[in-house]
Amino acid sequence: MTTQNLQLKNNKMKFMKTKLLIFLLFTTFIYSQEYELGKVTIAQLEEKYHPKDTSAVAAILFEKGKTSFNYEEMNGFSTTTEVLVKIKIYKKEGFEWANRKIRHYIDGKKETVSFSKGVTYNLVNGEIEKTKLKSSGEFTEKINNFWSETKIVMPNVKEGSIIEYAYIIKSPFISNFPEWSFQKNIPVNHSEYTTLVPEYFVYNTFTKGFSNIKVTRNSDNRKMPYSYSYVDASRAGTAKSERVTTELQFVENSTNYIAEDVPALKEESFVNNIDNYSSSILHELSMTKYPNSPTKSYSSDWESVVKTIYDNEDFGGQLNKANFYEEDLNALLKDITTTEDKI
Repeated sequence: MTTQNLQLKNNKMKFMKTKLLIFLLFTTFIYSQEYELGKVTIAQLEEKYHPKDTSAVAAILFEKGKTSFNYEEMNGFSTTTEVLVKIKIYKKEGFEWANRKIRHYIDGKKETVSFSKGVTYNLVNGEIEKTKLKSSGEFTEKINNFWSETKIVMPNVKEGSIIEYAYIIKSPFISNFPEWSFQKNIPVNHSEYTTLVPEYFVYNTFTKGFSNIKVTRNSDNRKMPYSYSYVDASRAGTAKSERVTTELQFVENSTNYIAEDVPALKEESFVNNIDNYSSSILHELSMTKYPNSPTKSYSSDWESVVKTIYDNEDFGGQLNKANFYEEDLNALLKDITTTEDKI
């Protein structure tokens, strides 16, 4: 083979590789655009029933979530869970899917929930009409001393509507992530959840259900801005506290879970709680591995669980009462004099 022919062959291979790379990048771009908010087609709004379940009253077009970590000097690590949701309403019975409520912890360290980008799309005279969620459509109610519930009611919902919204859960608790449910009692076209976990944390994952979930794992180096207070000890008497900004560098382990075309979970006879069979995933902190520190395990044994229950004021406090029914029994037995009748 001549030098000229060899060069032509190499150029052809480079061209093919470049073409393949462009195709892959384009495909990735199109795929990512498909599962973003803000885009609805007339064809989607005209759809009268779900193509794979004609009885469905609504369907999750996609639900896409991500849990990542943040760091603050005073509070340490915390988590942020961001979720995007798009739902198609087919029938009036599906209007309840235009409402969403999320429970969050409020005792001591507090979790926060915020909704955004709420829009209802309708087809009116062949044109797409958008109705945005107003602040009056978002509510927060206190359930008890430990929990509150933030919820939204989407506006202008009709048969055929498509609704979408985003929400963020910020939590100071790193022991658990929010449970991610891939399966509902309506069809789910696409469900995707990603966790981005610093190398310092190891989590146990628990899955249930029977859906086929594709799992992809990866690791990357990450830099996180970090500020702290510093006092120069060599300047005794005149030293002042200064803020220093640097970067926290670590390996971030990412895990991506995807489920496609998940069928609706149907109620079954003789099944008390059908949710026990829905496909979902839970994360529980197993151990921490901080630099220059010993590994610490967090997995609880049964004795630890029992102790936690008994230490809880609302639950354990009731169990620890010595004469739980004494007042009620005394009232019932006050007119009974013989031991035999009391028994």
